[in-house]
Amino acid sequence: MRVLLTGASGFLGGHLAEVFVKRGHHVVGIVRPTSRTNFLQSLGVELVVSALENTTRLGNIMQDADVVIHGAAQVHTHGFWRDFVQTTIEGTRHVLEAAQQAKVPHFIQISTVGVYGFPVSGGAPFTEASPYGRIHRWNYYSRAKIEAEKLVHKAQQLNLITTTVIRPTWVYGPHDTTTLTRIVAALRARRFRWIGNGDNRLSLVYATDVANAVVNAATNPRAHGQTYNVATDDTSPTQREFLTRICQLMELPLPKASVPYGVAYTLGFSGECVAHLTRYRVRPPLTRLTALLFGGNRRFNSEKIRAELGWHPIVSFEEGIHQATAWYHNQPPSAQSERAA
Repeated sequence: MRVLLTGASGFLGGHLAEVFVKRGHHVVGIVRPTSRTNFLQSLGVELVVSALENTTRLGNIMQDADVVIHGAAQVHTHGFWRDFVQTTIEGTRHVLEAAQQAKVPHFIQISTVGVYGFPVSGGAPFTEASPYGRIHRWNYYSRAKIEAEKLVHKAQQLNLITTTVIRPTWVYGPHDTTTLTRIVAALRARRFRWIGNGDNRLSLVYATDVANAVVNAATNPRAHGQTYNVATDDTSPTQREFLTRICQLMELPLPKASVPYGVAYTLGFSGECVAHLTRYRVRPPLTRLTALLFGGNRRFNSEKIRAELGWHPIVSFEEGIHQATAWYHNQPPSAQSERAA
């Protein structure tokens, strides 16, 4: 199978490319001129430099593709809305149009469970039937993902192309140059605080498990026209277990203080306000989305993908966190400090 992958040089993109290649598929990665591609080259991925807005060029590249995996997006908890519009929303529009022009049989959108918004107290786990939720005005990442999803769903409803939407929870693993590096930097500087008592269960899923879910969707016709949560809530660690294991494996000090979730949430809002007032010359050390990821109690149901596509997670948290921290240890100090900045 010929797989065209946008966002190939990103964190999840690298894992997607690796799993598709290991399963014997030919991967074409769409990258930018400035993308770091050493890992993709080591996998034997065919690399093509193209801007997402160049619909004609993308359409030509897609001519022989069996499936397009659209993973390119603006992945931050802060930033200017215009950047999220350009990369996540308009990028999806352009890639969709190119895939339609090339008559690609199947289009898979990498989305997020963030589209469900903030949980209602005591609410049941989110399923694929749950509506889009309450999204704070400055949670541009989730807002943009919702708009991108709507474009994909509309294309499916109009029979313009066959689509599948994949919604992973918080993805972790090797090659994570954002979340893990900032966690380590905060722990090393003793800036980290437990949010609440730390006993809330996180919604973590290992990157390779997400990649396997996407491959299953790409190779199983039952996925056509469907949306799937990819979650491992039943085996995910608590906040305390997650951070404690990172500290143990990387010889870092454990946080000694905690803040109530409500206080962390308010501090996150304050940080967002300062960031917006300074036009991001000051980056918020904490956002409401970060507070929710670490201290919240959202739950996600993934029974649909397990039943329909036979997907199940194969990487335990202990194995996954070992792999993630081992990768981090192997990065040069200059790269670690650069990515944490």
